[in-house]
Amino acid sequence: MRSIIFFTTIVLLIGATACQTEQTKKQYFEESPEIEIAKKAIKAFTNGDLEVYRSCYADTAIFWHNVYFTKDPGITIDEQLNFLSSILDFQEYYYYEDEIWEMIIQNDGENWVHFWGNFITKYSGDSIEISVPIHFAFSIVENKIVYEAGFWDNLPFYLAEQRLAAMNEE
Repeated sequence: MRSIIFFTTIVLLIGATACQTEQTKKQYFEESPEIEIAKKAIKAFTNGDLEVYRSCYADTAIFWHNVYFTKDPGITIDEQLNFLSSILDFQEYYYYEDEIWEMIIQNDGENWVHFWGNFITKYSGDSIEISVPIHFAFSIVENKIVYEAGFWDNLPFYLAEQRLAAMNEE
């Protein structure tokens, strides 16, 4: 009787382990080709190389920054490049520190690369350095970023622009 219980227990454990392994798929990564594509885009941004930055995105890429994607149509890659071109000239410096990267694969197979970092910048002519936590999520298909969602606190940037405007009025 003991051997039957022991044998049954072993069979159940092996069966449970085998089923779990088949059903469980890896969905979290700290290294992947998709992460490298997103890192390349962030590095190109911090280097001010908008040509390399552009090469990381599909022609149909859509950006949602500080808006919820189901409530806003987003902007195109060309609109994003125009925006970046208009603001980067006013920065004395900008970079990210304390970067965290991951990629998840959702149950439907869609992958998202997530980036968290602390964005540091200083506007030219302003005495105050801005330090803002930021998060980006990148959807990457066929080695190109097709969607980018980003969230951060815009208030420090607004206040810096107000200080600069006040200085220019004096």
